[in-house]
Amino acid sequence: MGISRRQFLTGSAIATAAGALSLTGCAPSGKASSSQAPSDASIATMGSGMGKHGNIQIEVVTNGGKIERIDVVKSRETSGLGDTCMDKLSKLIVDNQTLNVDTVTGATLSSMAFLGAVSEALDSAGEKSSEWKKRDKALQPAPENLETTYDVIVIGTGGAGFTAAISAANKGKKVLLMEKLGVFGGSTALSGGEMAVPSNWIQSNLSIADSPATLAEDMLKGGDYRGDPELVNVIANGVFDAAQWLTFEGGVSWEHDLLFFGGHSVKRSIIPTGHIGNAMTTKLTTRAKTVDNITLIDNTKATELVKGADGRIGGVKATNTVTGDELSFTCKAVVMACGGFGANVEMRAKANPDFGEQFNSTDSVGAQGDGLDMASKIGAELIDMDLIQTYPICDVDNGALIYLDDMRLDERTIMFNKEGKRFVEELGRRDVLSKAILAQTGEMAYEIWDQKAADDTKVVDIHIDEFENLSSRKLCVKADTLEEVCEPFGIDAAELKKTVDTWNSYVDAGKDTEFNYRGKMSKISTPPYYVVAYKPAVHYTMGGLHINPKAEVLDASGTPIPGLFAAGEVAGHKMGTNRLGSTSMADIYTFGRVAGNNAADFVA
Repeated sequence: MGISRRQFLTGSAIATAAGALSLTGCAPSGKASSSQAPSDASIATMGSGMGKHGNIQIEVVTNGGKIERIDVVKSRETSGLGDTCMDKLSKLIVDNQTLNVDTVTGATLSSMAFLGAVSEALDSAGEKSSEWKKRDKALQPAPENLETTYDVIVIGTGGAGFTAAISAANKGKKVLLMEKLGVFGGSTALSGGEMAVPSNWIQSNLSIADSPATLAEDMLKGGDYRGDPELVNVIANGVFDAAQWLTFEGGVSWEHDLLFFGGHSVKRSIIPTGHIGNAMTTKLTTRAKTVDNITLIDNTKATELVKGADGRIGGVKATNTVTGDELSFTCKAVVMACGGFGANVEMRAKANPDFGEQFNSTDSVGAQGDGLDMASKIGAELIDMDLIQTYPICDVDNGALIYLDDMRLDERTIMFNKEGKRFVEELGRRDVLSKAILAQTGEMAYEIWDQKAADDTKVVDIHIDEFENLSSRKLCVKADTLEEVCEPFGIDAAELKKTVDTWNSYVDAGKDTEFNYRGKMSKISTPPYYVVAYKPAVHYTMGGLHINPKAEVLDASGTPIPGLFAAGEVAGHKMGTNRLGSTSMADIYTFGRVAGNNAADFVA
């Protein structure tokens, strides 16, 4: 989905998607078939392309040189992202009878695969897709009859933006929720969605003692006490209610399990159904669309915050990213929820040269820091901008998060280097793991688990698209023996066997004397074995707009800018030097509610 998390295509796969090399027709030899056609004059042909999460197959029905409809027959593209882009492109192509269309921003790879598949199907039907691509260009239409006056404008449709918009609307305010990409969800949709919630219902069932105070201390300690304790306490004390809000207001459902993220003192992170953040954002999109006083628009990039003569926020200027039309909206309050700057290499390098072009990024293509620029131009203070985090377990080719790493968070793997030796405690802080990995041969590392772990956790089944893609590129290998699983990577199999034997002895003894593993230890002894390779990539920017516990944006003197609020990654000084896993979801949904409610109250 653009340059974003979970991007697993290689260059050759992109070429396949763009060039439509794997034609599958409805009849032998790829010829058009009319066996399922709606009339004698209609023909149905098939096309395919390699999407972000596997092969996409579509059927195109043509009649008299015109496309009547396009149906997606098979797809594993991400809900709310890949499927949304295909729906948009289908309508655009059919309504305008042209293939001269742009990809949908935020879902570029899925768009390329889909357009390549349509080209295949047209060629198979006897049409010339090359000529269809030369027809008049069709653009995604701008919203019709769009009003220009609102009580509250929310910029960004990740978890924080949806939460703020719904919260403000529930207080009776007229809300505009705008997204600059062509799909909703932001980095939240690309995340794992896990959420640190102390004293949650699963902990209660497992008799795990926890409290908001314990989470707050873990977050502060995990960030080397550089985070603002007041902001951290808002998150720690509000996240349980935020989780309840997500369940009953947002319609989000949860797995009956917890994950144990590095740096936490107890296992506390709840998991949305499906183990991915789009399980949250698709539900929140549906909810937002049912609220009469929310106007939800995409392809609209905020470009300027407008202050009135009284110093209060008075509006937002924006641009339609498809048509180029300039827009102007008036309002009484704005919530900035437009994410960090992890995908902006230039801004990263300026903030901290150690995190420049030498790193790929896990983030959404939309994480460009636009909101920071807009707010700073009207006097907002930026804080902690040099504090940037890498995620340790990422695709070595493109930086995408590797979700098979849930196996580690399920306490079923050990980490090791090319020499076959363990070098760090697997549940340590993200920055600790990343630094340790970068010190290894090739600045990369590996994890191993066995078939029993795969069967017990179902992680491979849940992330089968990722497993297949990584396996096709020899970045994940499954084999019956340690020697076979090591061979494609050039790992020292003899040393790895010693490492695994030592680990298994620690399991028997009940103690890891090398690295003091904090989780539950399980043996790695049931073949076949799995090994995955990885390296760190930029994942999160801890710096951003300086806010207070009311989510009000502060100027350099510490005074709130009237009517300006912020929530989520765009707001800094909460995580310190390092963010613990699953605290981002705790942050965005807690402060999303705070910002939305306080913006509504400010308007009142």
